[in-house]
Amino acid sequence: MTRETDHYAVLGLQRAATDAEIKRRYRALMREAHPDANAGDPDSTRRAARINAAYETLGNRERRREYDARRGPAAAPRSATPGRRSNNVYAHWAEQQDWEDIVAAAVPSKRPAHIHDDDPLVVPEEIEVTMAELKATPRVRRNITIRNRCTCTLRGGVSTSEPWVWGPMGKFEAAPGGEVSFDIEVVASKVRFPGLSRVLFVANGWTGVVPVKIAGFESKTRRVPPAATSSAWARGRAKGPRQVRSR
Repeated sequence: MTRETDHYAVLGLQRAATDAEIKRRYRALMREAHPDANAGDPDSTRRAARINAAYETLGNRERRREYDARRGPAAAPRSATPGRRSNNVYAHWAEQQDWEDIVAAAVPSKRPAHIHDDDPLVVPEEIEVTMAELKATPRVRRNITIRNRCTCTLRGGVSTSEPWVWGPMGKFEAAPGGEVSFDIEVVASKVRFPGLSRVLFVANGWTGVVPVKIAGFESKTRRVPPAATSSAWARGRAKGPRQVRSR
């Protein structure tokens, strides 16, 4: 005798689910499994058919009562973690011959990575600060603007690679078609060789980098004493060993 399909398992619901929960779950699964949304996937039609069949039974109160009566009393649910399906639901799935189709229909596939219409525009592409500016003021300020050219909301984080560049640390957000600006400061007393740093932006589907360069920066050289041959000590040594007079 062929086991009757577990429509609750197809929808990923427990037997005690309300009519509203069944309807919401059906709509969510159909949006994901509909063939029009899965071009090139030959199994999507079969998954959609299973979801429709489950809803035709469970979405109708009379059919649902008859279906529940055929299946007998509901088993007591096992322990479950809040916000997750109970172990009883997974046990039902495992008992079905076509459990792989049930899992495919009930568990949403991983959301594909977002592709921006156009990558965000960063202005300027590079920042250069001269030594003359750093000598004139202890801190030199520059501004960076990110323009979101996509229809999504750009969310991400920002950081700097060297401690002599002070600026925004944390999260940023730019609305579709909007922009966000940051001020950074180059601290003269903290600049170290070779005078190169960067401001890094990491967001959903995009990473941006703005190099920060100190123009004319030279590392400090250690003072070297004059050549030994020019020292008074060397001139004394050049006279030769001191003669000892005999009495």
